[in-house]
Amino acid sequence: MIEHVENPVLELHNLTVTYDNKPAVWNLDYTLPAGKLIGVIGPNGSGKTTMMKAIMGLIKPSSGYIKLFGRDLADVRDKVAYVPQRGSVDWDFPVNVYDTVTMGRFNRKNLFKRINNKDKEIISDAIKKVQLEAFAKRQISQLSGGQQQRVFIARALAQEADLYLLDEPFAGVDAATENAIISLLKEMKQQGKTIVVVHHDLQTASKYFDWLVLINTRLIASGKTEEVFQKEILEKTYGGRLQILTQVAELLKQQGYPVREKKRPKG
Repeated sequence: MIEHVENPVLELHNLTVTYDNKPAVWNLDYTLPAGKLIGVIGPNGSGKTTMMKAIMGLIKPSSGYIKLFGRDLADVRDKVAYVPQRGSVDWDFPVNVYDTVTMGRFNRKNLFKRINNKDKEIISDAIKKVQLEAFAKRQISQLSGGQQQRVFIARALAQEADLYLLDEPFAGVDAATENAIISLLKEMKQQGKTIVVVHHDLQTASKYFDWLVLINTRLIASGKTEEVFQKEILEKTYGGRLQILTQVAELLKQQGYPVREKKRPKG
């Protein structure tokens, strides 16, 4: 099932990305609505991270194209914020929490702007929203994994974007941090923001997200969660992974059954 929307905030048309002539994502074609909390799910190695990097212009597609707010990324970059996987960041870089979040106030056009009082208010508010006020002057290398994740979410918040792309923001964080992050994302949605999240936990996927994109190299389904979070579609997405399929079937029989894949570097 693929539900297309009018006036999409994000649209992919026949998007293919290859590595060594092998497709990481193949012919992705879908549109996403504005003002929703959207989950991207699929097995490890299915191309989720590759797709996010292509949307952000970090990887060049082999074919197809992407539109954000009906335009090219270069025209709307200020409207789009990206939170990469925590494992892809150099956490030994000598910078503290406040300065990291401050980076969200800069873009390619104003790298040398002066930080004014309004900027400082936005930065402080972003740090407060992720509950890191007490750590503002701490080096990011000295933070826990969950705190590091929240720092980069705060940096994205400071950008005051309209579309947020988060690649596995719940990976390696404890339950309290995960609850704090999802509460913040839901609050952002209430403010009219669109949030797209690469996610691994099937149990919480149906609870967290209004809309789901299911991919396994190619697009399996995209639509309202209640319409696409179905046994047949999940089996098609996770086909060939018998242990996962067994857990998925069990998940659909009884609520509250934990289903988590083991994390691998490549998404």
